[in-house]
Amino acid sequence: MGSPSKVEQILFLFLTLSIIVVTSPTNLDYQVFLHVVQSNPAQDSLSINDIVDNRTLYSGGKIPQYEKFETTFQIQNTVAQNFQLPYDASPPNGIDLTYPAHQGISVDAHFTPDNWQTVYKQPAFYYQSFEDNIETSWDGEEHEWYGPTNDFAWKVRFSPNQAGIWQYRLVVQDAAGSAESQPLSFEVVDSPNHGFVKISPTDRRYFEHDDGTLFYPMGFNIGANFEDPVLETEPAYRSYSQNGINLTRTWISSLYGAAWLEWLGGRNIYDGYLPRPGVLPFYDPIRDRLTMTQLIDYEPEGDIGWFDACRFQFWNDPEAVKPNTTYRLRIKYWGEDITGPRNMSYPNHGLVGKIGGDWQVNCYEPGTSNVITNYGGNTSDWGYLEGSWYSGQNNFVPKIYLGIENVTQGRAYVDSISLREDLGNGQFGPEIIAESSMEYELYFPEQSAYSLDKIVELAEKYGVYLKLVIHEKDDKIFFKLDDDGTFVYNEEDNVDGFYGVWRNTNKTRWLQQAWWRYLQARWGYSTAIHSWELTNEGDPWNSDHWALADELGKFMHCRAFGIPVGIGDGEVCTYDHPNDHLVTTSFWHSFPDELYWASLEYPNVDYADVHAYVSTGWLINPDYETDAALFHLDYSTEVRSNLDYYSSQNGIPTKPIFRGETGIDFLDRQEENPDLALDLHGVWLHNLLWASLDPGAMTELYWWKENIANQPGPDGQAGLQEIYAYLRDFVRNIPLTSGSYRDAEATVSDRNMRVTGQKDLVNGRAHLWVQNKNHTWRNVVDGVDAITGLSGTVAIEGFTPDSTYGIEWHEFNTQGMPTIRNSSATSDGNGKIVLNLPTDPQVTDVGVKIGDYAY
Repeated sequence: MGSPSKVEQILFLFLTLSIIVVTSPTNLDYQVFLHVVQSNPAQDSLSINDIVDNRTLYSGGKIPQYEKFETTFQIQNTVAQNFQLPYDASPPNGIDLTYPAHQGISVDAHFTPDNWQTVYKQPAFYYQSFEDNIETSWDGEEHEWYGPTNDFAWKVRFSPNQAGIWQYRLVVQDAAGSAESQPLSFEVVDSPNHGFVKISPTDRRYFEHDDGTLFYPMGFNIGANFEDPVLETEPAYRSYSQNGINLTRTWISSLYGAAWLEWLGGRNIYDGYLPRPGVLPFYDPIRDRLTMTQLIDYEPEGDIGWFDACRFQFWNDPEAVKPNTTYRLRIKYWGEDITGPRNMSYPNHGLVGKIGGDWQVNCYEPGTSNVITNYGGNTSDWGYLEGSWYSGQNNFVPKIYLGIENVTQGRAYVDSISLREDLGNGQFGPEIIAESSMEYELYFPEQSAYSLDKIVELAEKYGVYLKLVIHEKDDKIFFKLDDDGTFVYNEEDNVDGFYGVWRNTNKTRWLQQAWWRYLQARWGYSTAIHSWELTNEGDPWNSDHWALADELGKFMHCRAFGIPVGIGDGEVCTYDHPNDHLVTTSFWHSFPDELYWASLEYPNVDYADVHAYVSTGWLINPDYETDAALFHLDYSTEVRSNLDYYSSQNGIPTKPIFRGETGIDFLDRQEENPDLALDLHGVWLHNLLWASLDPGAMTELYWWKENIANQPGPDGQAGLQEIYAYLRDFVRNIPLTSGSYRDAEATVSDRNMRVTGQKDLVNGRAHLWVQNKNHTWRNVVDGVDAITGLSGTVAIEGFTPDSTYGIEWHEFNTQGMPTIRNSSATSDGNGKIVLNLPTDPQVTDVGVKIGDYAY
């Protein structure tokens, strides 16, 4: 399931412009290309300088355990040209070390808590600083304003896992040599931070923190707000924290690749749930090189081809500019077969850059938007279009348009789009455009990464954990990268290159690993990262997908930290790094338990994930449309029993299970049931969540957000988030990772009642959820009579005979509000406890805890 389309309006803006004509350059402008400061090769040796750290942010200059230690430094005299790719002396075919954009550098820190007896390696990353403010945009709304600067530095982020004196040193390697800093030290003190999330070794259905504290995930799917992480994300996370919502599944796949690129086609065409990116490799005959470009194309019959004649910044996350400032817009392109004009009333034609105007018109038509650059025609080499734009009162860039205007036909291969402040005398400020280069496979946008920094910090602050989706399987970049490392540059030819070739490190896998290394370097320090999810809904029966996810596990558990692990099936990484995170993937359908999740061949994938809506799942039951508890229980039982069985057969531990996407829709179509909005107390969500107390222990992450965010719940206020809080309050002191919990096997005397739960007979505890099966959201909405109230008894066996146990009741009324009361019960001579269910007709369901929880 993908993100919904975004629709917006753009205000008409008065622009001042001047046109500049330039000739083709002979060299790439690397600051435009990679958003980094070009470092010229020098005779001096490679060195590490200006090392500072963040200890002054903490009390007494001591780093709290599991909190971020960050060191910042400069590297001098490197020959590297792309600071976001690692150095590799023997890269795979397609990584050409004579091409500056492939000339990388590897920088790492080595940490030790015991005077170099134990050493932990953590990769570094290159960082751009931004000026940070809140300003009003052209849409009339306040937005976060991130002004790029020319302040770049290297950083290492690491969270130490034990108190004491730590030491570290920095190590750098490029094509010209290596360098190492002198050891430095810092002190770590104990803190209340629970540490990183891992699988419980005592009950592998569940997660726990490093200190053994239970992590019981509750949450849903939510997008990453890169535009306004503080204005929008902080209030959301604050509310989540107050209501026990501690996990979100969040896509960050827009940070790498072309799947959610900045430049959308004017026709707004989607292929599946992804916007068509228009990327295409272009063969440069002068330099005998293929590079990724964005093709702007107008067919003789009109804008009817695969590629668009107009592209523009569609998403509502504009880049920051200074008011009353002159900027240079520059477009690097190669033009072919451009003829015109199509409309003789407008003599100008060709590729042109525009700013502002109405996004709903076609920017390839003359007289639309506001022309900034000169018009570009056919070229025999790379050419530049340039023009000046005066920002006026704008704090943010209005939409930038790129159109092949007023032509009868033509093609323009765009290499880069740049907007930089004109400082005069041929000097320009830092790059404003977040995604300036079309070589999307070779960089990670700094502004988006800066926004994700803020999101991760907010997640840490509010106790929200992030299950991050890091790739898109249908990213067209990988459709144009063949398995042998060469580009597929014919328009009609594509390859399914994302999954690679088994476990081999070809160019695609090498580039993916560069992204994985960056993920660990920039955000791997954070305890708020729950896990890395390879891709959204990959092929469930493609063994190359299975192998790729396992290789992600090998890399994130071992290779990112310099620890080798074999490339074959069944090669497991056993290394324990303090900042290691869990790894998984997801499938568009099915649950390949025997062949994948419980297979000996893929041991580095940590937990299982299933996507199953009513419409897309393999269990077919029309009652799932109306009975959310049954929808959970049937799937949880199915996947848990199969996973546990095949894991046992193979002699390996079982895994936790997420239902990473689900929704209450229809058997015949994937569309959330609109009548859920008529459920004014969130009965559907309540039942879905409380059913998850079952022994299957499958975590539910609902997809659609509108009802959870906006519909009234038990408290009568907008939003259903308090429903999560009621479950949090119930489970917070249940020691689910004790290793002794199993199916409660409880029974009810009335067949209209439903019971699920677990018991720990070693410690004399149990927890149950008992529900009137007729109390479904559908019956509530339809006003069906006799659907409330509990009746009869619930019985559970296996306790110490003739013993008295405390009973805690969480009784829910028809509005979904809980009442908590306490009682006691005595087991019979056979160890059976029989409880009379509440007789109040307003009580629809009840959570029950048996035993002592004051531990």
